[in-house]
Amino acid sequence: MIMRGVGLSILLLWSASTLARECGEAGAKHWSTVVKLAAGPVTLHWSGLHDAHQVVCSLSFRNAQDQMQTLEVWGEPEPNERENLIAFASCAEDGCDNTIFVADMIRGVVLKGALPVSLHHMYLSLQWRTHGRNLLVDVEGITGETWRRFACSVTDAVFCAARL
Repeated sequence: MIMRGVGLSILLLWSASTLARECGEAGAKHWSTVVKLAAGPVTLHWSGLHDAHQVVCSLSFRNAQDQMQTLEVWGEPEPNERENLIAFASCAEDGCDNTIFVADMIRGVVLKGALPVSLHHMYLSLQWRTHGRNLLVDVEGITGETWRRFACSVTDAVFCAARL
């Protein structure tokens, strides 16, 4: 019985490290962290060429059927523990694009939305509202000043509109 548990533990560790190596850029470092959501733990698989550019490239979790599920994502995570969501802004050293991805662990899907703006060298700061499935997105300049703010609602997709 103990050997079966040890074998299962080794298999799970091997599977997690294999998943982490399968995503991200060639030659990058790979590692995993765990975030706890209301529905259970989610393993974030990270990739990074250097300390300044580290992103989550996939995540894995146990779905409603108690099976391991992996979703491909790309970006810096912002979890919403209560709603079982993780938002991602896709950024690089020279800024972010206007795409927002939200992984929905209950439905087992990645939802996509776009901010109605595209600026050179913009950076995004994501923050979930206290209640519900609403995300605030600040568009910032290179020195950190907020240029614009958007409110995004997460339903069957991610819908973003300028916030006054």
